[in-house]
Amino acid sequence: MLPVFPWVSYPPVMTFELPVTPGLPPEGSAKRLPPRTVRLGRVTYLDALRLQEEARDAVLAGGEDRCYLLEHDPVVTLGKRGGLVDEAALKRLSTAVVQTDRGGFATWHGPGQLVVYPIIDTLRARVGVRRLVRALGTIMQGVAADLGVNDLIYDDERPGVYRNGKKVGSLGLHLSRGVTMHGFALNICNDLEGFRAIVPCGFADLEVSTLSRESRRELTMEAAYESAERRLPHVFETG
Repeated sequence: MLPVFPWVSYPPVMTFELPVTPGLPPEGSAKRLPPRTVRLGRVTYLDALRLQEEARDAVLAGGEDRCYLLEHDPVVTLGKRGGLVDEAALKRLSTAVVQTDRGGFATWHGPGQLVVYPIIDTLRARVGVRRLVRALGTIMQGVAADLGVNDLIYDDERPGVYRNGKKVGSLGLHLSRGVTMHGFALNICNDLEGFRAIVPCGFADLEVSTLSRESRRELTMEAAYESAERRLPHVFETG
């Protein structure tokens, strides 16, 4: 069980009925199908983690690759390298803190932020992890461009996308027997208060922004979801 901070009351674990796509190639087939996109809406972090683990097991058993699209209830996640947080501020914001097995440091998730979790068998897809990470960065840039922000820069050294030095999207994967978990979070129209209670991504001087702020327009999550749903099936062709 992952450790969480005790001041937040968690709702009961939710049950999701996901459709099954027929026509998958036999196990070991060299045919590479695009990942199926599944929009989940707003999901607690722990529910999403359970769904990822179940999907990873299904993919390891020969099931299809998939990408979950969602928003989280407010939560701070810590990567393998830890992270600094203001516990008093997070308690005031009723924001949980969860230790994860992804790479990196601390980051915040919450409503108005597009989260994408690709559950992909990189061995079956014959795609290297570095190439997949870059492809996901390119998809973040593409979603931003679809929403009117055309000049995001992807940084390999500090995985994520930036505009004028401000971080707009984060990226961190975990690999188990060739199958990915976790993914990227792109700030669309979310509040930034949670980021002010942490040292985001381990950089004390890092400024965080959203696509709405950068475009000076009110952007919608629906537009972000639709853009990601168009682009994610082509992830193997990107990067």
